[in-house]
Amino acid sequence: MLHQLGKNIYLVSPPVRPSYPYGNCLYIKGNDPILIDTGAGADALAEIKPAAVSRVLLTHSHIDHTHSTVLFNAADILISQKEATYYNDEQLFLQHNGFRTWRDIRHLANIIGSKTGTPPFGDVPMMDGFTHQPLKGTLHDLEQWECGPHTLTALHLPGHTGGHFGFYIEKEGLLMSGDIDLVDQGPWMGSDDADIDDLIWSVERIKKVNPKIIVPSHRRVQQDNLRRQLDAFIGVVLRRQDSLLQLLKVPQSLNELLPFYQLYPRPRPDYVTDWEIATLSHHLDFGMRHGLLSEVTPGIYERV
Repeated sequence: MLHQLGKNIYLVSPPVRPSYPYGNCLYIKGNDPILIDTGAGADALAEIKPAAVSRVLLTHSHIDHTHSTVLFNAADILISQKEATYYNDEQLFLQHNGFRTWRDIRHLANIIGSKTGTPPFGDVPMMDGFTHQPLKGTLHDLEQWECGPHTLTALHLPGHTGGHFGFYIEKEGLLMSGDIDLVDQGPWMGSDDADIDDLIWSVERIKKVNPKIIVPSHRRVQQDNLRRQLDAFIGVVLRRQDSLLQLLKVPQSLNELLPFYQLYPRPRPDYVTDWEIATLSHHLDFGMRHGLLSEVTPGIYERV
């Protein structure tokens, strides 16, 4: 569905709640229309006439942001240089998305679909296998495009992934924030190149930009108490870190921490265990960098 947010600016929302495998998209109408992300699904994106879109800008290479690029065969598709390899290579794409096989992708979609009563397969073009529209180039921090009455600026906002970008329309004070999405459960840190320090830096960058409106990928448009919401989003990560430090009063390995540090409910599929291991690893790295933990013997960590 299309929802107008400003002159020539539209939210493209999926037919159901914008959680995996769906995400919100942002459409800027003009002589050379721009779309940010393609995760709203084929039905929702049909409303903007994909053949007329000149440029598709991708916040990052996770499947819920890229699965419908195949609809835009007349557009220039751009993503961060750091994400281009993941975007182009099937095995690296799976790894970066935190999955082992395409079966895992369908499994998670089935779980979420059963909760919503809408199995989300029919309008997700890449659900059955790896298919992308080829890239035209890569994004650069502070790169700008003119579209209608608006200037769109790319902002590198790493942390969720190393090449994660947001896009800012200064005239409207509007930021498409991607997966700095302000959801209550906090950021997903299951990618191999996620980084807590980078995420904190990115949130501080957003606060300096001081947008009036944030369009997140997996929540409704946000306009109220944005600084407080950004702090709360990072607060989830810092509380996780504190919980880990409490556990590490007793020296333990990463595997020994798994039964205690329950980010995800049991029973856990293998790919969910992989997400938990990745997230724990990022927290251990953060703790070591900041002198909160020490590696007392190889692979064994203890609170300082």
